[in-house]
Amino acid sequence: MASSEIYEELKDRLRYVLDELKLLTKQPDYRNANGETLQEHDKSTQRLCSQAHALIKDLENEVYQAPMSFRAGMNREIKRFKYDLDSIERNLERNPIHMRQATFGRGSSSSYSASPQEVSEQSTVLLGHKSLKRATDSIARSQMVSSENEAIGNNILNDLDTQREQLHRTRDRLEDTNVELTRSQKLLRSINRNVITNRIVLIGIIFLELVILGCVVYLRFFRNK
Repeated sequence: MASSEIYEELKDRLRYVLDELKLLTKQPDYRNANGETLQEHDKSTQRLCSQAHALIKDLENEVYQAPMSFRAGMNREIKRFKYDLDSIERNLERNPIHMRQATFGRGSSSSYSASPQEVSEQSTVLLGHKSLKRATDSIARSQMVSSENEAIGNNILNDLDTQREQLHRTRDRLEDTNVELTRSQKLLRSINRNVITNRIVLIGIIFLELVILGCVVYLRFFRNK
């Protein structure tokens, strides 16, 4: 899994934990509740606080693996998460049910800390919901992209059909032009032969006329002498 995906999953899990803690701060005062209820409430708040601190630490570890260009924004997000967690813990401490407890996650020992199994179960449930949501969104985006690609493909096929028809017409015109050129070449060769023949005939006629003219001159001027 890419580091960016782990970072986003950790953020989602931390937001879920902080939301759960905010709900606990809005619950009524348990000063008249029995010991078992108070103990259960204490365990829930301490477990969530411990889990929130662990998630923040994991986020800080992910920052060191991120590219330098992203670290500033990631650190700002982690700073806001820390501020929200501190605010929640202060609100919990002001609740009379927590006055007897040490400050959660800030240097004092706690009677309860979340076990790895509880943290793992909580993370698994949250991860499942987030993964399902991301998968649904991804499927929707994939369907949208597929529809767009299908439309683009149809347009391309239509364009290719049009171009193919144009190429066929161009090929037919070229074939007709080639036929006309062949006929023209034959006609030019025929004309060339006729021109040569006419020249030969003309030269023969001129030669014959010269012979006849020579005979006439001879008979008229030289024979009588």
